[in-house]
Amino acid sequence: MSSNTEQLGKAGILFSRAFMRVMFASVQGWKNNVSGDVEQFQMVGLDGSNLEVSLQHSTSSEVKGVLLLCHPFLKYGLHYFHKNEMSQAFCDAGYHVLCFNFKGFGRSNIKGHAFWQDVLSVANMAQQRFGGLPIHLLGCSFGGFHLTHALAEDKSPFSSVVLDSVPPSVTVFFKGGLIAKAMRWISNSRLSTATGTRPIVHSLKQVKGLPIVFFYGDADEYMPHEDVRELKVQCPEVSFVKFANCGHLEIYKLNKQEYVDAVTSFFCHGKLSDEGKR
Repeated sequence: MSSNTEQLGKAGILFSRAFMRVMFASVQGWKNNVSGDVEQFQMVGLDGSNLEVSLQHSTSSEVKGVLLLCHPFLKYGLHYFHKNEMSQAFCDAGYHVLCFNFKGFGRSNIKGHAFWQDVLSVANMAQQRFGGLPIHLLGCSFGGFHLTHALAEDKSPFSSVVLDSVPPSVTVFFKGGLIAKAMRWISNSRLSTATGTRPIVHSLKQVKGLPIVFFYGDADEYMPHEDVRELKVQCPEVSFVKFANCGHLEIYKLNKQEYVDAVTSFFCHGKLSDEGKR
């Protein structure tokens, strides 16, 4: 690695840490426990961050695998999957379900700079704890954005991946002002990899031989049609499923049973049946 590249990497890390501490000021502090029969614990991530994890064991007589859920950018983080009963639905379908808070959410603190490391940290723990069971990924919005970058680093822990309402670029969340200009610049600069702001097409097109399906709503304001078209062209191995009359993060909310059936079918077969395509 050249000294120039090293300097860029250090600058990116410093920028990313400062950026996260500013952006996450509004979400830090949600430290509620998950109710019900759920195991909760802390683990140390690859970058030294303490990560908050919840584990819901399936009571099925025939456990099919482990599901790792990556949460959207909401202050209650992993609680999203417990509040909307998605975790319970997949437990009932025969999967042990792991949820975790990305660094900066809940009890997860910020030691490193890359969110993708959080995904691989929990996946590595799952491999050790549930050796022999396939590990599947499901990421919603922010969580899916960063898991795509994790896949570009190491896809080996995973058997299949579902991306739900994942914005192609972070810039879609910033409509105007200095922050929008800064995000457009940083996400297309040489610092984008270090800061985790690189558009997902760059990571997705690197991932070969792993079943991936991309769910998106046709009324999602954060999914520009031209960006979806580019993803389809650049990532021919990824399957795309459009849901009618669904906005951002509304696919599960408005189609719960169909959603669970489609996802579990994909986990089992690595593809969707014609009935599961829309």
